[in-house]
Amino acid sequence: MNIIVDKPQLVRVVLLYLNKNFGNLTPKTNSKFPNSVFYVNSDNEVMMEYGEKVVVIHYKQIWSKIESLFHLEYKDIKSIMKVWSEETYKLEDVKPHYGQDVFENRWKRLTN
Repeated sequence: MNIIVDKPQLVRVVLLYLNKNFGNLTPKTNSKFPNSVFYVNSDNEVMMEYGEKVVVIHYKQIWSKIESLFHLEYKDIKSIMKVWSEETYKLEDVKPHYGQDVFENRWKRLTN
C-alpha cells in the first residue's frame, strides 16, 4: 500500500512530533553567556540555544532525528524548525541552525 502525503501534511506531522517530544523545554540563562537563552529538557540537557535571532538546535537529539525519521533535507528542516521555534517558544524572526561538537561541548559545560 502506498500512502501519499503532501508537503503541508508532512510539516504538520513533523510539528506534532516536535511538540510531543520537545515541546516542553525549559528556558534557562547562564551568566557565562548573557546573550543566550538555553532550552533544556527534564534531564537538564540543552536541546536549543537562542541568541541574537539565531536558534541552534541540538543535532543528535533533534535535527538528525527529523532527518532520519522523515527523510527531509537541510532546507526543509530549517524551515520547519523556524516555524516550530516561533510558534512553540515564541521566538521571533529566528534563523535555525544545528549545533554539533562545539555547541554540544559548550552545552555540556553549562549543565555539569
